[in-house]
Amino acid sequence: MKARAGRAAVWMIGVLALVSCGAPGESVDSSPSESASPSSAASADGFWRDEALPEAIAETVLQLPAPEDSSQLATAKLEVLSLDSDGEYARLVAAWLPSQRDTALGSTALSSHKHRYEATPFIRLADRETGELIEPLRGESNVFDYHAPPQIEPEDEPDAPSDAAGASGQETVVPGRGTCICSMLSGAAEGQPDRTELIFVDFPLPEADVVDIVLGEWAEPVPEVPITQNEPFIRPDPASSWFFTHTSGEDPPERYGAGARYAVRYPLAARTETLSGVTTTIEEQTQEVSLPADVLFEFGSAELNPEATSIIESAAEKLNEEAAGSSVTVEGHTDNVGSAELNQELSQDRAEAVLEVIEDMVDDSITLETIGYGFTRPQVPNLDADGEPIPENQARNRRVSFRYPVVVQEAAVEIDLGQAGVQDLPEAEAAPAGPDALASFIIEAPPGDTSGTDIRFDVRGAQREGNLVTMRFGLASAKGIQHRGTVFTGNPERGGAQHFGDNPQGDGNSPGLANMSLIDATTDRRYFPLGSGDMGCLCTEVAGTVETLPVQPSPMYAQFHLPQELQGPVIVHLPDAGQFQLPQDVLDQLLSD
Repeated sequence: MKARAGRAAVWMIGVLALVSCGAPGESVDSSPSESASPSSAASADGFWRDEALPEAIAETVLQLPAPEDSSQLATAKLEVLSLDSDGEYARLVAAWLPSQRDTALGSTALSSHKHRYEATPFIRLADRETGELIEPLRGESNVFDYHAPPQIEPEDEPDAPSDAAGASGQETVVPGRGTCICSMLSGAAEGQPDRTELIFVDFPLPEADVVDIVLGEWAEPVPEVPITQNEPFIRPDPASSWFFTHTSGEDPPERYGAGARYAVRYPLAARTETLSGVTTTIEEQTQEVSLPADVLFEFGSAELNPEATSIIESAAEKLNEEAAGSSVTVEGHTDNVGSAELNQELSQDRAEAVLEVIEDMVDDSITLETIGYGFTRPQVPNLDADGEPIPENQARNRRVSFRYPVVVQEAAVEIDLGQAGVQDLPEAEAAPAGPDALASFIIEAPPGDTSGTDIRFDVRGAQREGNLVTMRFGLASAKGIQHRGTVFTGNPERGGAQHFGDNPQGDGNSPGLANMSLIDATTDRRYFPLGSGDMGCLCTEVAGTVETLPVQPSPMYAQFHLPQELQGPVIVHLPDAGQFQLPQDVLDQLLSD
């Protein structure tokens, strides 16, 4: 019996009033009195550290090219002192330790690049067990009432935050990356500090007992940090030289989540694509096999075009091999052009149109139903951080999908869309390997890019743990000189070519890896970084040096789900500027644990 489901329910969060305790961006130091005796000391590994701090449960060293002289490195260590749950929310407490030897890296490196002036940390938790990316609890702005209880109505789900590249259309829009229930960041100071800067951030409670901590928009996650239960971080000595910075002038509130109005979490998805454009996205225990709507329908129409029947027939063959005995949901998805009501209706009508054709082609053991999501479940951001459309991404989001349980091994049947593969890009020229790099390549400015600047792209290695692969890269000047403000400008016309494609979290002059992909040349399958719809990726979303092209490489990373049987050769595809084949020693790292 084939059933048809109704339209999707849309969740909403109630907006409650927020008591403000200071002006946005105002930083009031909650440091101890002047009589407090400083106890900063240089740790054995070269960082200024208060000797009274408790032992860290996790740590990472962060480095970026120094802002004033990018031939030098700015360095700091972040120590996680506590990640604790009260049964409802979780609190992270970390210490920021400046380098004793190098230029000090300021803690504002943890901010979203669009909100550095607000000095708020943008830190997330990756729950690998549930496949969720968990953002900080949020208020209405970067200030909040330390004494107000959390007022979150969990029965409703928010739209994307307002500075994300999401398609809003509902009444509730969550404030963006510049807000969090957290302390603020103090910046950097050279020389021995008098006190140690501490940072706290409150989160919705993860389900897992161990999570990865995603630091800022550019730094590789800190893996496998355990969550304690009811073991809060407590200042043992009121006169200690540790300090938090916030507009309230206080240490963190005793109650986790105080002042919170929004809890934001999104599913992490592993997205792959055939070279003809059929996308498979795995979320937890289901997979979504998507056909571009543009090959089935005219823009804005729910009437199938003449070529659609053969494409749907090919999709039915795949379902018969992979989904026999299962329930398959035919989903309609749109971009963000037009009203929410119009897109909801269009997505449902398109799903129904495909169902009417495919229901007579699939095995009787397959149960079919339909649902229309409108623009509420984009695969990739429709808009960039400035709210400008990304046409290529909008086309990806216009799709009809088949959702069914994950299969252990995909069928040999591939859906034939009858169209060409991915964009053919110039081959990048190999260059002498940069610092700590296994290989380096020169990526020329794409035609029409007004900067005309070539870059050096370093491959710094890869690490596999099961199907999770972390790839490490570096971004530097091809000529060994620092470039400021004239790089990554792209074509003046929106949608023009740029070194790394149109960055959904950037602002036209900030490179990131959200658009990069790895192509297995043997299987003709394309792998994208792990992402969370329109909310970003587990990759360098915006380089830590932003628009500056440094002398020392600016570190970049991207995490993928790659099969153990990856065959290779593997091509690194960097739209819109270039591609290159991974050297064999890096490919070997991709294949081995």
